[in-house]
Amino acid sequence: MSNKLFKAASVMVVDDAEFDRRHVCRILEQVGIGEILTAESGADALERLGEREADLELDLIVCDIEMPEMDGYEFIRRLRYGALKPFQHVPVLDLTGVDTDKNVQTSKFLKIDGFVVKPANAKDFSRLVRRIIAEGMRRMLDAELEAP
Repeated sequence: MSNKLFKAASVMVVDDAEFDRRHVCRILEQVGIGEILTAESGADALERLGEREADLELDLIVCDIEMPEMDGYEFIRRLRYGALKPFQHVPVLDLTGVDTDKNVQTSKFLKIDGFVVKPANAKDFSRLVRRIIAEGMRRMLDAELEAP
């Protein structure tokens, strides 16, 4: 799939570790994502999304699970339960250093779309990002075609 298709996409990366944030952002840039927003915690992400609630169409959130102040699960829980309605159903990829059964179960409960163990493998991660964003684009196009 051409990188041009992803120029209109917006992705938020939420991770307290600067190295991991930069690594994920580099991969997203290689995919051709047009707008990449970053946040250092769940609370920071909620604040930044709240500031952009009226003008941002977010296509994906890539979120670390283990962060101080507000972890990734609490951030996603708040989004899923309507803290910021425009972002309630945005696809989410979890990032974690530890792949445990508990993390997988919690991710399923919160309707998280994917689970990536850090450090993200560039090839696998970019493939997953492209698939999720392309599926979202397809759903949008289908909805527009079905509208009267």
